[in-house]
Amino acid sequence: GLTMNVGIVGLGLIGGSMAKSIKARTAHTVWGVDLNHETMTLARMCGAIDAPLTEENLPQCDILLIAIRPAAAIEWVKRHAPLISKSAIVVDLCGVKRVVVAGIAPVAEQYGFAYIGGHPMAGKERGGFTSATDDLYVGASMILTPDKRTDMQLLETLKTFFLDIGFAGLTF
Repeated sequence: GLTMNVGIVGLGLIGGSMAKSIKARTAHTVWGVDLNHETMTLARMCGAIDAPLTEENLPQCDILLIAIRPAAAIEWVKRHAPLISKSAIVVDLCGVKRVVVAGIAPVAEQYGFAYIGGHPMAGKERGGFTSATDDLYVGASMILTPDKRTDMQLLETLKTFFLDIGFAGLTF
């Protein structure tokens, strides 16, 4: 399939496992960012990310996965919205939380990029990048919450993307 640039915000258990899964199973480029410097170093050393996600490469992201706490996710998207490409798809992985959708959807509409709420049905007792694995999502289900702005092409792109990295199926 097409190779894409995937940006990941937050490299804890969820984001870190996304990064490892993408690098293990696809030819996509992964750019990641985490507030924890040790996490950034580990992610680069083990090849989970190709480079840090920066204000320079953010506009080149085709898919942006937001894997940080809900309030931080809303804040991050609001702050970086002008740099997000109009052809990008932003997916939050905070879980199905109305507050996140309510916070991000209007920003996406204002700036013209696609946004969809997501919730990977997978997890572990332990959090953090060191617990992240490239098989966390194998056989798992991904819940997506489309809205009135979501088109079929976008859903097809995401379906292919998530199935490629190990998910068993998508639920809407």
